[in-house]
Amino acid sequence: MTIKAHGNLAPSRSLSKPEEWTFKPKSYPHFDAFLSEAEARALAADASRVAAHTFYPFLRYHQRWTKFSEKGVSGVPKERPIRFAGRADSYIFSYYRHLLCAPFEKELKARGLDHSVLAYRRVIGADGKGQCNIHFALEAVRVIRAMGDCCVIALDISSFFESLDHERLKQKWCSLLGVSRLPADHYKVYQAITSYSVIDRDELFERLGYIGPKYISRTGEPINGYLVEQSLIPRQLCTGKEFREKIAGGNGQPSLIKRHWKPYGIPQGSPISDLLANFYLLDFDTSIKAKVDELGGRYFRYSDDILIVAPVEPEAALELEEWVRAEIISHGPKLRIKREKSAIFHYEGSGEDQSWSRIVGEQGTNGLEYLGFRYDGRNMLLRDSTLSGLQRKANSSAKRMAITLLKRFPEKTTDQIMSDFNLSGFLQRYGRVRDFESKADDVRNWTFWTYATRAASLTAPLGLPIYRQLRNYRQNMRAHLKRALEKRRPV
Repeated sequence: MTIKAHGNLAPSRSLSKPEEWTFKPKSYPHFDAFLSEAEARALAADASRVAAHTFYPFLRYHQRWTKFSEKGVSGVPKERPIRFAGRADSYIFSYYRHLLCAPFEKELKARGLDHSVLAYRRVIGADGKGQCNIHFALEAVRVIRAMGDCCVIALDISSFFESLDHERLKQKWCSLLGVSRLPADHYKVYQAITSYSVIDRDELFERLGYIGPKYISRTGEPINGYLVEQSLIPRQLCTGKEFREKIAGGNGQPSLIKRHWKPYGIPQGSPISDLLANFYLLDFDTSIKAKVDELGGRYFRYSDDILIVAPVEPEAALELEEWVRAEIISHGPKLRIKREKSAIFHYEGSGEDQSWSRIVGEQGTNGLEYLGFRYDGRNMLLRDSTLSGLQRKANSSAKRMAITLLKRFPEKTTDQIMSDFNLSGFLQRYGRVRDFESKADDVRNWTFWTYATRAASLTAPLGLPIYRQLRNYRQNMRAHLKRALEKRRPV
């Protein structure tokens, strides 16, 4: 049945072809049972079942790290809440993302935004292959070099996903479908992604007995840890009855469910959130691009990262930046540009060597920083915080590998283990680049090492200095592993 413009609430299966949807099995621990591909497809493609579906709360954990800092200065601890949906819920979100992709891509092309809005979508290069952030950063640098005398405005949207206004999101969703009211199935998905609930994963595992007192601190206080191997935690955490009794407060225990009541914000981490955030800003992108086009410049947005390159003087760039700040507020009362992550650069000259100066901002002390790279007027390099991320991964991976090697070779000395260890093979496989999955054809199998070396290759000759940045990486990795072995070896 075809959706009509007057707001028919009929199922919306005509928007795309179900057989084009890519099924990705979900095997992580959650509340619902494992679904076969056939079962998942039957559920997600049945509009009436989706409209009647009951969504479980998201599970939430926090990804923590320390921001890059100069030597001798303590880094600022950072954390990002990651939420993931139940298996059936995730398949539905993924399928409806698929349904919305085609009209979204059509709208991008109609507005001339298909080479400006870059994140969370498949962008095909001249070679017919998918592009990723490396290509996008290189294109921005090429634009700067070709433009010569220009200003570059780098902006960052504050708490992007958490700031999306629900009513505006619904209106834009309707506009994308060409209806005045969301069909029943789409409305159910909209409700699930706006009026959602979360349960803290550690609190849940503690309630179920998988986490509990395991260690004693120096002061005698108990420290929680996993009481079972994480691989032994069942894929279905509990039955529906157990969920109501143990988790939702049915047996007198406090409920672990926390409801999101605010009229804005969607959970980052669901399969559909990235697309919703992208099309939420369609009108904003259209407005900014029109303004930048009038100036003879280029506009790029990669999720919450905005980059504007325009052949204007610094005074005009400052005015343009303020205009963008004011413009984004008109597209959502909670949307803001982060002052502390904004910067304006002035580049002069063209060709092999450009001089540059930073007009305003705290970011980019060594040149423009964009999508994990920096441009200093001559070369493209990995930015410092990207390298610090590499070292974090090296440290954590070395610790895990040390534990494995000591269990496997308890009789060998540290030097013997190090001499037999295949460092090259380890470097090729550790540390998946999760941030860039699905942005290019082959990125899903990249590790940080392959990502860094590929970046140097793809951006050559501009990016050849990246090899110099990585010159001591092998020695650093070996040192990390040796320290980890010595620290964890039983006395």
